[in-house]
Amino acid sequence: MASNKIDQRAIEKHVKEINKAYERAFKKYPITVPLASRGFTPSAGTSGAGVGIEQDPQLVRYLMWLGELPDSRFGEQADYAEYSGTPLEDVAVLAAELERDGLVDAMGSFGSPDSHRVTADGRVELRRLARLRSSPAARHRYATDAFLRWLYATAHDQRPVDPVDFLNTAESHYAGGELSAAELHYALARLIHPRLVEDTGTEPKTVAITIDGIDCVLSGATVSDYLNRTHPGDYYSITGTNVVAGSQGKVEQHNHNHAFDPGVMREFAALVQQLAPTYGLDPAQQAELIRDAEVLDEEASSETAQPGRVRAAYDTVMGRLTEIGVASAALTTTLQQGQQAYTAVFGG
Repeated sequence: MASNKIDQRAIEKHVKEINKAYERAFKKYPITVPLASRGFTPSAGTSGAGVGIEQDPQLVRYLMWLGELPDSRFGEQADYAEYSGTPLEDVAVLAAELERDGLVDAMGSFGSPDSHRVTADGRVELRRLARLRSSPAARHRYATDAFLRWLYATAHDQRPVDPVDFLNTAESHYAGGELSAAELHYALARLIHPRLVEDTGTEPKTVAITIDGIDCVLSGATVSDYLNRTHPGDYYSITGTNVVAGSQGKVEQHNHNHAFDPGVMREFAALVQQLAPTYGLDPAQQAELIRDAEVLDEEASSETAQPGRVRAAYDTVMGRLTEIGVASAALTTTLQQGQQAYTAVFGG
């Protein structure tokens, strides 16, 4: 005779699985609210790869450690604590957070709640993290935002700070990889040009956050969104012979008939070709960099230059430059000129 007894444990387990599924869905497809008060335009994200744990080095390191274990093997928290030097109680918190997000499963039903293994969603996240680690654009965006936040937390009183100290912090890790000195130089160039950070002119180099930099951090926006923010108000929009005027007396006028002029990109490409032998690259890498700079020069010199093609060629050159592991004065100058060229052609 079949038992009519209700399996309460099975019900609780099923409910828990449903809750986890909702949490995973909310994490992947969060509800977004437009930032209307400052007119920010949200950025497109990290190459369409979504948002995950890439900015938390401890979570990433633990997940990667579990991911390196043989398939179907559970990793014990005590083993990871010994391997990483992380206090066991902290490892337990990391495991709980990863389990909450559906990236790991516990062995609790088998009598070992302190052991975990990576789930299918966790494998997908590991693959996404690997793509981010190899994406120059994603790394550059993170380096810029993370350094500005670190500088604010370290010296919001605007005192000068050695920027190299940032490379010794947890914030200098992204998606499981370390940021390089060259990437730090790129971030500094991008922050100094719009005056979010100020070069104090000392030797060795120190920098200080500006009022605008503090405003950017406190706004909660990324550097890109902050620099691309729009200011509400009326405009004269002039397109051809049509004029649309605002209702208020004070307006801004924008003429959209200007031609796309990537001339400064040609100057940047020429600088890269000239200084390429000073970057310390091996012959093959130097040849690839020079070839990419020549492509940028060709795209920028075309009578029918296309913004998308120029931007793609520029990104390729900057990507190669920021992958150079050894910082130098020539490289720093080149990165600064590259950022200035981008701003001149495409805006902040």
